[in-house]
Amino acid sequence: MEQVLKEFAPYISPIITAIGVILIAWWKHDQPRQEARIKLELQKKEAELQEQSKRRNQYVSQIYGLLWQLLHDLKADRVYVVQPHPLTHREYLSISLEVDRTGASGMKTRIQNLPMEDVAKFSSELSSRDFLYYKDVANNVRDKRARALLLNAGSMSAIIRKLATEDDGWVGNIFCEFNHITETSPDYARGRLEAVAEQIQYILPPIQ
Repeated sequence: MEQVLKEFAPYISPIITAIGVILIAWWKHDQPRQEARIKLELQKKEAELQEQSKRRNQYVSQIYGLLWQLLHDLKADRVYVVQPHPLTHREYLSISLEVDRTGASGMKTRIQNLPMEDVAKFSSELSSRDFLYYKDVANNVRDKRARALLLNAGSMSAIIRKLATEDDGWVGNIFCEFNHITETSPDYARGRLEAVAEQIQYILPPIQ
């Protein structure tokens, strides 16, 4: 055995060198194909991202149109969408989209990354009840922090509709607020909000 190894030893280095040369040649030959494949994959990914961005913008534009219609139909002062995020373990509330009547102060800057534990009672109602009708915010809203947020923005009445999907469950709420005590019929408000919710809840972009 030792004799065989001794006889074979002089050929080991040339064989290794030859294998290395073959591998390098193969790599150089295959490299343009690999680079072309990577470039194609990057172009495909870029096209997908552009399509997602285009679709998202279309959805947002559609949602804004529906919110403006609600503002008009319910004679509200502001209408906006509050979303819990992240959806995997809901911790915060943020307003993502809002429309306001001329002269009414906005709420979007007031509710951004609001810890749900700070408005625990209110968050529980938002997630569990499909429809909330607060004719008199000062007396009907039980959560002190949420009541203060609404009153400080001038809201005297508020009507809220839950947004939910089969896959994610609770994904948000539509808020319609009034700087006066509204006389809008609860049944009429429920019907209009339900119709809009059905159009919004499946196209609403999540907050990451």
